[in-house]
Amino acid sequence: MNTVASIKTATQAAINRIGSIDAAASVVRVGRSQLSEYQSRNYPAVVPVDVAIVLDEFAQEPLILSAMAHAEGYSITTLHLGHGDVAEIMEGVSLKAGLTMATTIRVLADGIVTPEEAAELSRDLANLQRVVTHALHIVRAKETGGTR
Repeated sequence: MNTVASIKTATQAAINRIGSIDAAASVVRVGRSQLSEYQSRNYPAVVPVDVAIVLDEFAQEPLILSAMAHAEGYSITTLHLGHGDVAEIMEGVSLKAGLTMATTIRVLADGIVTPEEAAELSRDLANLQRVVTHALHIVRAKETGGTR
């Protein structure tokens, strides 16, 4: 499925999750006919990001934004996983992994890894490893019935 079709399918899914095209039109800045075109494969334009944000919010899932991110080679990761020690530590893992990947992409952009860049990436990886090790201890404690 091409990227435009994926975004249109996600738009349709978000509108359906909201309940109807009329319900969706009542919460965004565009009307019913425009929403209909955003989900139609016979119309070239896709939903604008500001409208996608509102639709996804009311659908209670980033359906459209995930399709848009995927079209650009990215994925969306939640920043807040819930309450409790496991959720909090996994949020830390997610954030640290994202920062490490950002460093990796920047370092590899020109195809040359300098000693300074290697040192920076090494620090980021070590920090990620520390956070993952801490998360693993917490999850293993839960697995064995610990209170941690």
